Amino acid sequence: MTNQPEPRERYDDEISLVDLATTFLRRRRVFYTVFAGVIGVAVLYALLMVGEVKEYTTLTGLAEGEGSQPPEPATSILVAIESQWYPQIQRNEEGDGGLPFKITATSPKDTSLIILKSEASPEIAEQVREKHQQLVNLMMQRQNQLLARTRQILERRLESVTNTLNRLSEQQASGEAIAKAIGEQVNIEAKLASLRPPEVFVVARESVENKGTSKVLVLALAIVLGLMLGVFATFMAEFGSQVRQAMKKDAD
Repeated sequence: MTNQPEPRERYDDEISLVDLATTFLRRRRVFYTVFAGVIGVAVLYALLMVGEVKEYTTLTGLAEGEGSQPPEPATSILVAIESQWYPQIQRNEEGDGGLPFKITATSPKDTSLIILKSEASPEIAEQVREKHQQLVNLMMQRQNQLLARTRQILERRLESVTNTLNRLSEQQASGEAIAKAIGEQVNIEAKLASLRPPEVFVVARESVENKGTSKVLVLALAIVLGLMLGVFATFMAEFGSQVRQAMKKDAD
């Protein structure tokens, strides 16, 4: 005797894929309406609110002082920018609503470089360059003052050593003393020759790629969200219809 599989019992509250598809097709106008609404809002947002954003970079090199070392470490310059110069620039713009962009200052490890960066719309690129240039001018002024002080100290030392060398020559001092003075003189002259002023490599160079929110990304997310909300609204509309019918039947 062949065993036949028993027919699967079906419950009244069980929902099949056919029921889901039927419900969706019956309420497809709700899906279209919600989906189109989400896409419409996303398009308006992308056109009106999402603008192009560029990154502007300024690169400067610190001066080289005695021993080819900066007369002031990069960390001191960063502190001056963050706690003194940049806040002052912001206060000067408070009457006009403040700066519409932010300036960040960094220094790569083990370098004498200072990097300023800002993200802003190309429409205010000139304002970004102006503020970057103000910070660059303050950095250059401070570095040149420190470099001039270092040069002055070395020149005084060189003058003192030269006078000592002349005096030793007049007194016919030992060759060892004269050689030591000459060696010190050469060392100071080498330090003077190694002094280098600060450099400005680029001011507010505009990036090629857009750094802001992509309009394509906004539309892609809107499509996904529209599909999810559309399907949810479709079945919620069917659920609401079934509830109303049940309440009407009970009322009758």
